[in-house]
Amino acid sequence: MKVLGLISDTHIPSRRKTIPQPVISAFEKVDMILHAGDFEELGVASILEEIAPLHAVCGNMCQKEVKTRFPKKLTVKVEKILIGLTHGSGGLSGYLQRVKNEFKNDLLPEIIVSGHTHIPMAKVEDEILFINPGSPTDKYFAPRNTVALLEINNTKFHYRFVDIE
Repeated sequence: MKVLGLISDTHIPSRRKTIPQPVISAFEKVDMILHAGDFEELGVASILEEIAPLHAVCGNMCQKEVKTRFPKKLTVKVEKILIGLTHGSGGLSGYLQRVKNEFKNDLLPEIIVSGHTHIPMAKVEDEILFINPGSPTDKYFAPRNTVALLEINNTKFHYRFVDIE
């Protein structure tokens, strides 16, 4: 079994100076971290890499150095599950379809992790789990600050959101 820490929209330093300690605690025993973009600065990646191996994409608010290091989308296989990772774009209307379209020319993942909206969300559509871990630093658009944990065991998976105070 593998445990993944899912995070997005950290927006450091514009929303906070650094990653909140509850995020570090929540990710303490994860095997891997997936960041769905909007780091803003590359220093966030360094902090997360000290916790666990990091797979990440850039977002629309990332500085050039982040966009140079991380792609706009990627896929990673964990156990027997293919996971797509992208930031997302636009408003809530049509959001899932835009996220899914990022992978239309690829082998379609069983799980797609995205961000952008800052709103924690998990929804199964077309046999794909779409999961947005929310934002641990900004709740302008969301009711609370969150990250998510995703447990994968062979072909089965389970997720939960973790509130960040």
